[in-house]
Parts: sequence; C-alpha cells; structure tokens
Amino acid sequence: MAGDYWQREPSGPATERSVALNLPGVSLQLTTAAGVFGAQRIDHGTMVLLRQAPTPAACSGVVDLGTGYGPIAVGMGMREPSSGVWAVDVNLRALELTRRNVAAAHLTNVVAAEPDEVPAALRFDRLYSNPPIKIGQDDLRSLLTGWLGRLADGGDGYLVVKQTMGADGLGRWLTDTGYPTLRAASKQGYRLLHVAARTGQAPRDALTAVDLAVVNRATGRRWSVLGRLSGGRSDSVQLLGSGAARLVVKIKQGAWWESQLARFADLVEGLRAAGYPTPPVLGHGSLGGDRFYLATEYVPGSQPAGMDVALARDVLAAVGLHAAVHPSPIRDWSAMITLFLNGGIAEHRFPPQLAELARQALDLVPNPVPALPTGDFVHGDLSTRNILVRAGRLSAVIDAEGFGTGTRTIDLVSMLASTGLQDRAAAELLIEQAIAASDESVFHACLAHQVLKALLSVGDDPPQLASAAERARGLLTFAQM
Repeated sequence: MAGDYWQREPSGPATERSVALNLPGVSLQLTTAAGVFGAQRIDHGTMVLLRQAPTPAACSGVVDLGTGYGPIAVGMGMREPSSGVWAVDVNLRALELTRRNVAAAHLTNVVAAEPDEVPAALRFDRLYSNPPIKIGQDDLRSLLTGWLGRLADGGDGYLVVKQTMGADGLGRWLTDTGYPTLRAASKQGYRLLHVAARTGQAPRDALTAVDLAVVNRATGRRWSVLGRLSGGRSDSVQLLGSGAARLVVKIKQGAWWESQLARFADLVEGLRAAGYPTPPVLGHGSLGGDRFYLATEYVPGSQPAGMDVALARDVLAAVGLHAAVHPSPIRDWSAMITLFLNGGIAEHRFPPQLAELARQALDLVPNPVPALPTGDFVHGDLSTRNILVRAGRLSAVIDAEGFGTGTRTIDLVSMLASTGLQDRAAAELLIEQAIAASDESVFHACLAHQVLKALLSVGDDPPQLASAAERARGLLTFAQM
C-alpha cells in the first residue's frame, strides 16, 4: 500500500486492525486498515500534535485536514464537545473508518467529509493537520494555502511535520506567503508549526457556551459549532451540527429584534405554506441584554456568481409568492424609499465625479415622488448574497428576517442591481416583471433609489469613487432597456 493513502480509492485489500489512542481523558481503540495513513499504529507526528497543540476553544469550528482514520478528529472532538470537527480526507476508505471510529466513540460533533462536501461558505477557527508531505511540494503548498485561506479572522492552524521532511523550510515558506508561522514544539524529530492568527479580530459576537445552552434547550437537541458562514454583512452567522442534523444560528443586536423575529417566525409559516423556498425557523429568542438569536434549518447550496434566464425564472416564481402574505406595516419599504427620494437627496452635494450620475438618477422620478404601492411581503435585501443555488437552480431564499411590507418591484430591482448585465436576457426578464409588478414609474423610483444608495456609500478614496461611478452607470443602463 506504500504511497497510495492519498488516493481516493487505495489499492489492495482493506485488512483491518485496532490501535490504541491514549490521551489525558481519552482512552479508546481505533479501527485502521491497509491503504490508510498510520495503519500499523498512530503516527508519532500525530501524537505530537495531539499532546502539544491546544484543544479547540469552546463553541469553535475546526478542521482536521488529512484525517486518515480520524485520531486527531476523534481526540479533539472528545476533548471539547461544543466544538465541531470536520474530518477531511480524499481517501474514501479512510473516511469510512473515521465514521466508524466516531460512532464507536459516541461523538455527534465530528463530521467525516470529502473536501467538496464541506460547505464553500464555511470558515474555521482552527486547522489541525499532519499533512501528506509525500504528495509533492507543489500539491502540498496548494493544499495548505487553500485550507488556511478558509480560516476565519482570528483563526490559526497547527501542522506537524517531520524535521527531515522539510518542516523548517515549510514554515519559512508559509511565513513568506503571508501566513506567519512559528515553531510551537519540537518532539521526536517532528516540528509542531503554529500558523499564526490571520490579520483581523475574531467576530465580536460569536456564540458562547451559555448561548449554545439556550439554543439547545429551545430546539431540544445538543448542538456543536461547525464553523462560521461567510457572505453576510454585520451579523454573526454560525453553522451548528448534531450528528447529521444542521442548524444555522444568526445573532442579532438591538431590542427591536425581539418582536421582529417573532413576526418573522409567524410569517415564514405562511410563506412556506404557499411554497416559498425559505428555510423553516426552528427557534428564536433572547440571549440576554439586547442580543437575540434566530435558528433556521440549514439548506445546502452556494451563492450564485451571476444570473442566467433559468435562475431568473426561479427567482421570479419565488417573488410571485410574496403576494400570498401581507405582513403588518411596521416596516414599510415603500414608505422608506419614498421618504428617501423626497427627503432632501436632490440638495445633497455629491463629489464632482458623481454629481452628474446623481442628477441622471433624480431625472428618472418626478418631484415629489408619489407614494409607492404597498401591502405585499418585501424581503428588503433580495440579492445574489441572499439566495442559494444547487446545480444552477434556486434552492433557498435566506436572510429575510429584516422583511417589511411594500411592492414586489423593490425586491426585483434589488436583485437586478446585484446581478448587473452579465446576462442581458436575464436582466430584461427581471426588468419586465419588475414593471409588471407595479408600473414603470415605480420601477424608476426603485432604480433611482439603488443608484443614489450606491453613490452615497463611498468616501473620498479615488478607487471607491471610480467603483461607485461604474456601478451607478451600470444601474442607469437598466432605465433604457
């Protein structure tokens, strides 16, 4: 079997044996097999990492890269149950052994997965690895930088490498590549390399152990944090796991959210009854003070890079269902847009580079702008950031808790603004239906609002001004289509 443990399907029979994993507080037998790294015994380097590297912090998500049959994943998972561990390997035999070892240890916080099975939006607090040095220098470097690049702000990594197999050179290369690396320990001919925390601070409002206990009680299940989900703006969004079950938890700041999240939970029931593709709400409530949480079912999918006609039709079908519910007008997006356009924006002094574009946007609407129609459910931030796709088709609309009432044209123009002119046919379809949902004057008002928002969102930095101008020109093109 020499040399094939990094293959997806190792050659040779899977002759099994048992090896002992003994650590402080951990004593169990792990099943190994030929064709998997460390089949005869737990590798010395792996034991150096397990004994010298710190255990995961409470409520953190970590990855064990190149897990083999799972000694690192199982060891770390047992020592911190609130932390979720992704046990990643390309070797299918190794992953099946890891699943068996996880089950034998009665763990619900370890997930054995091929690399592509880990959600692309997931970011980790820590990476552990006894990396596959023998795959070759170029492949190893690509592997490590790819996964280190998925660390969350404030995250770090621990790698164990044999000194005679280039540990010191690897550490220097990582430092030169932008991942400052120090030697954390040196034992039995192995270096334990600490890849320092990435630039930036850890999110200020991640789940704590107390928070997790609240979510556990509300949902009737014991969860572990599997990582942070990227793509949002200011909220802390984390993926939780319990065996095969998945939960997305978002933390909201501000007393207003207590009643808004209760309204949202009720609204989602009506939307889903109408066939709207949004995840069910599984829990919401207070975390103390002005902190509140929203727990929704996890839906697999990724944010689309753009919009084609097929996806545009899926989005239009979803937005068509907005008319099925009529939320209370506590937050009226139509009224907010009307107030924005009538509230002195015409007198605002834009930078000279943007002033003409602002004038063109204001020329799209009368002065004053009449009240926009209202009454339908409005997502409020419908964009490619807030939809998920699988195989090019819509799988979910997410992040709708800031909903309000208004006209569906608002959401269609918002989606149009996020997609641009990458696919002209898709843009024309969205424009047609945005106008059909109300009329051309309402479409122009919503478009002017998007243009002016883009122009107001920059400072004096020349690249930012140039980017805002380019975005505004692109949006204004929609008025001529």
